[in-house]
Amino acid sequence: MASVASLFIAYYFLISPLFAVITAEPAAEATTLPAHAIFVPSHSSRGTLDIIWSSIFTIIACTWTIQHLNIPEQRSACAPGRGGSLKWYARKFCTSAKWMVITTIAPEIVIGMSCYDLLSAKKILRDFRKFALEDDVLWTLTHSYYANMGGFVIQSRIQEPLQPTPYISLGELSFAAHSGTASRIEPQHRSQRNRPAIPPIRTRERDQISYYDPYHLTGRQILQLRKDRILPRLPDISETELADRSKSDAFVKAIAIFQILWATIQIIVRTAKKLVISQLELAVIAFATCAIIMYVLYWSKPKNVGSITTILQFEGAIPQNVLTLINCPQTYMGYFLIGDDTGKSRHGSPIRNDATENYYDADAGFWVIQAMILGATVFGGIHVGAWNFHFPTSVELVLWRVASVYSAACGPIILLMGVLLALSEDLERHRLFLVQILVFMYITARLVLLVETFRTLFFLPPLAFVSTWTANIPHFG
Repeated sequence: MASVASLFIAYYFLISPLFAVITAEPAAEATTLPAHAIFVPSHSSRGTLDIIWSSIFTIIACTWTIQHLNIPEQRSACAPGRGGSLKWYARKFCTSAKWMVITTIAPEIVIGMSCYDLLSAKKILRDFRKFALEDDVLWTLTHSYYANMGGFVIQSRIQEPLQPTPYISLGELSFAAHSGTASRIEPQHRSQRNRPAIPPIRTRERDQISYYDPYHLTGRQILQLRKDRILPRLPDISETELADRSKSDAFVKAIAIFQILWATIQIIVRTAKKLVISQLELAVIAFATCAIIMYVLYWSKPKNVGSITTILQFEGAIPQNVLTLINCPQTYMGYFLIGDDTGKSRHGSPIRNDATENYYDADAGFWVIQAMILGATVFGGIHVGAWNFHFPTSVELVLWRVASVYSAACGPIILLMGVLLALSEDLERHRLFLVQILVFMYITARLVLLVETFRTLFFLPPLAFVSTWTANIPHFG
């Protein structure tokens, strides 16, 4: 029965209106033109597909070009040959497509991630600059971003140095325990190389730490290596070189921004002329606003960098003492939101895009939550603007009003609930259950908005198809 009901709902809400649009006869239009026309303006009307394509292109500009993903899996780590290359490119595309869908469905999550990335990069920037001053190298916020993206790596089982980076053989390491922490590993002075080195602490086979090669480091792991002098000097890489590696094409970004501005101007003009605006066009404004917030937060982060920088090379395997020293388990935002822990992998694997460091930072957590609430409030609040828009039925109008208001108010409601729970010990025991109910209602409200956004396209009043002078501005549509 459930499957039959689902098919009926899909037919009633989506398939039936779409079939009606496809089979409709085109309206007769006047095609008579002057014999010598110098300039012919765009037609004074627009069709349903014009609304759909221009909106879809703008949403793609807001969700695809805004992505600032971490360093992906390296091609050398995959299977050789054309088949391996095809799988590698397909995996990269699927990752970008996945985050485009996530941004489309829940832009507030990506806003929270971008806020966390900024706070994390700024926090370690202070520590990095202390060592950068000592090592006489330049270190900026962009460098900290690149470090947290997994851009700096350790390579192992290198027979000869491949790059002018610190190259360490096992014979050059001395292991000395220091109070209460893992064994400290320091490169010996050249005059001491002939002395027999103390062998590393051997662990049982089942305690061996396996790792991904190359080992992708986070910013905190690099700082730990530098503090323990395993890394004698911070990497000297210029901000210009990082900018060259970034795929942040100014022309593509300009096109995306212009498409967003065009959609915004179009809505403003239609509002001024008292013409009907579709719910999809209003949703475009919501996506554009969230995209601007993401652009600001990601301003200094390199975009889609694919290459890595080796800062340490080992003749053999990375010693277990080093692995123990930099062992810093990652937590994932997806795990806290939907219980997704499928991305857990070996130490040193490429940094997941939703990775967070496994330590409690009250300040960062507070601002990340505030950023997510801001994104949800802005996105839902803009949908409230369709309060008096045309809907196929009065029931759907009520559903839209309730869903949009709750989407905008869910964040403040959760904050208020947290304050009330802190004042009552009886309610505190039901915190998790109450939060789950509120989140479930929020997801339901967002699904209602998503379905109605596309369903109402097939029931627009005639004034929705009257175009304005903005149609003469170059745009994708």
